[in-house]
Amino acid sequence: MNKNLKKNTIWNIIGTGINAFASLFFMIIATRINDVYEAGIFSFAFSVATLFNVIGTYSGRIYQVTERKEISNKEFLINRIISCLIMSLIAVFFVLIKGYETTKIIIIMLLCFWKMLEAFCDTIYAFMQKSDELYKVGISLTIKNSIGIVAFLIVDLITKNLIFAIIAFILSYIMIMIFYDFIQCNIKNQIKGKTNKRNVMDIFINGFPTFCVTFLNIYLINASKYAIDNVMTEDYQAIFGIIVMPATIMVLLAQFMVHPFLNSITNYIEKSEYDKLNKFLLKITIILVVIGAICIVFCYFIGIYILQFIYGISLINYNICLTIILVGAIFSALTSVIITVLIAMRHTLIQMIIYIVMTILTYISSNMLVNKYGIMGASINYSLVMFINLLAFYIAYVVISKKQKIVK
Repeated sequence: MNKNLKKNTIWNIIGTGINAFASLFFMIIATRINDVYEAGIFSFAFSVATLFNVIGTYSGRIYQVTERKEISNKEFLINRIISCLIMSLIAVFFVLIKGYETTKIIIIMLLCFWKMLEAFCDTIYAFMQKSDELYKVGISLTIKNSIGIVAFLIVDLITKNLIFAIIAFILSYIMIMIFYDFIQCNIKNQIKGKTNKRNVMDIFINGFPTFCVTFLNIYLINASKYAIDNVMTEDYQAIFGIIVMPATIMVLLAQFMVHPFLNSITNYIEKSEYDKLNKFLLKITIILVVIGAICIVFCYFIGIYILQFIYGISLINYNICLTIILVGAIFSALTSVIITVLIAMRHTLIQMIIYIVMTILTYISSNMLVNKYGIMGASINYSLVMFINLLAFYIAYVVISKKQKIVK
């Protein structure tokens, strides 16, 4: 056991937890201070920015932390700058093609800019994690989101303007990035030395399957929102954004439960300690299923009333929708655990194939179900897609495990 495991785990849970709940607080503030229509714009813009964030992070922190080849931190940093620039250009192209109203365009672009900064910081976080200092990442996320939420709230209260509130959050984010992240990772030392352009390109080439998998995964999770944007009003977008929020938090819970053990997972794989790896996966699965079951029971009886109280709008007609979504959230959380292990094992091709097929099916099903059944259709689509996705990944993992004699 490494000396920082306890500290890394605690701070990672705190930081990632606050980061996960940040979007929840933003939606509460937007709904309470502004109105349901603007909250709907914010919810959709946030999901778009989250999708484009995958372009910025590209291969992602899991790939960077588990990479054992001679690629320097500077080369990862340069790669990330390039991917962030590509993300920005694609975001601009997207809003121009869609032809949204001015307010919606500005909110989408601002949130995309924030997510671009987040993508850039993610590679710095990988530096810290590889040095067994994941606790610094947790501290950074805690400070950024705590100060950022307060800044967002104060400015929105004063101006009643979401655009100004988002700008306030972004400015606070940049300040903490400069005065904490750069100092803690010793950014000056990270950019020293020569750069091998081939290594920078190799990250793009070797990380493409991981990028493709992550991008399509985010699309699947948010496919119902994109379908709502095509056929329904911003008010319904806000309602769906509210009832799907608990599911998003559950999936993030799975991620921050696994992240502190990325180095351990990699070591299990490198040393062929597959029994330990399977025991770890079993423990995570049991924990997530138990937590998920408790959440479903809780939310079925009183969850919708709590959401109504928090957001100040009527949601009583969507109780069944919330329950259906939470069932899908368990499937999604379990899938994210399998994906993490498969990425560490460098089995990304099979993931890419699964996601390409799932994306085609989801695009068809989401538009059909939302167009016919509205919010209920969006909820059913979410849960159905997550179940099929989990089934496909479980089968893939079992097959790969047998080939590598993991399953005995």
